[in-house]
Amino acid sequence: MDKVTLQLLLAVAMFITTALAGLIPIKLLHHLHKKRKESESESRTAAWALTLLSCFAGGVFMGTCFLDIFPHVNAKYASFREKAQWAAAYPFPEFFVCCGFFLVYFLEEMCLKMFAKTGDGSGGHGHSHGIPQSQPCEPLKTNIPGVDHPLKTHIGNGRDSRSSSNYEEGPTPLSDKENNQTKGRANSNNSNSSAEKYMAVMTHEIVVDDAVRYIGSDAAEKGGLFKSLTFAAAMSFHSVLEGLALGVQDDTAGILTLFISLIIHKGIEAFSVGLQLSKTNTKRIRLVILTMIMYGLMTPIGSILGLCITNLTIDELYKDAIVIILEGLAGGTFIYVTFFEVLAQERANDHSNLVQLNAIVVGFLVIAGHMVDMATDDVESAVAESGFCL
Repeated sequence: MDKVTLQLLLAVAMFITTALAGLIPIKLLHHLHKKRKESESESRTAAWALTLLSCFAGGVFMGTCFLDIFPHVNAKYASFREKAQWAAAYPFPEFFVCCGFFLVYFLEEMCLKMFAKTGDGSGGHGHSHGIPQSQPCEPLKTNIPGVDHPLKTHIGNGRDSRSSSNYEEGPTPLSDKENNQTKGRANSNNSNSSAEKYMAVMTHEIVVDDAVRYIGSDAAEKGGLFKSLTFAAAMSFHSVLEGLALGVQDDTAGILTLFISLIIHKGIEAFSVGLQLSKTNTKRIRLVILTMIMYGLMTPIGSILGLCITNLTIDELYKDAIVIILEGLAGGTFIYVTFFEVLAQERANDHSNLVQLNAIVVGFLVIAGHMVDMATDDVESAVAESGFCL
């Protein structure tokens, strides 16, 4: 199978997997609302499974970033310098990686401000990452195993209480000033401190929550379906850069390595977004489905865009330069996702950090072992071509 066909098939598989993972919560919530009760042990087990999967995905992403993407972009850069007879020693690959990191950071902060201004008109949460103001509402009557923990979520509240032991059930509308106080929220100063520490590292989670809150709000309903889908696309724009890293790969082993790491991460992330969308839009299933389809398209779009760039009929030097820039930007995205979206948030929750570390290491070793196999195959191929016997 040629590489173009393989890339197209993997893009379709990525879309189907991401979309299905995001739509599963619709059925899950329907089942839980029927069941109404779920034992604490079952909820705890589900939470553990999901947080370990997330940590595993973080390890896979870390391995892919440092053992696959970075070596590939550096090799491309070395080849580019040789072809162009360029003596400059400036570390451009690392520079573009940092640019990609800052770009995603900037986009998430802009989305944060955008949703805060247009969501409920209350000004959102600001950089203090406090819990935004919300109208009193009826608590959800069932514990739902969320992406990281069983959640005690309040419909209409733009935030999930990740550690249910630290918060009381019921609405907690607080201003940024009041957020520094502990009354009615924490059982102790230590638990309040832990919550604030967690909130300081969950910027991406806040972006997702505020986006979901906006999509389910009256403002979005008045603005129409198109505006809601536009916000969903902005929320997941970094997925395009992740897809670009896949699309510009020029060998089958590299393509498959990136695909495996992406599909694990995107499946878990899509389930998270789908769960939150389904909880806040129980009567607008069509909107949830369309939003998840839009979300699922982001990474395949990036992959196909990267594939088109690598197959452009232009001078090889220009093509290599474009690939180096785009793959460097994508590498920065992988760093942001690994350390900000996954590892920082998981480390700040109330599960055992050592057990989570084991899951991260296992994920990393999966990619490390795969790269050893790739290196062995490359050596054997080189020996076979040279005619020597080992």
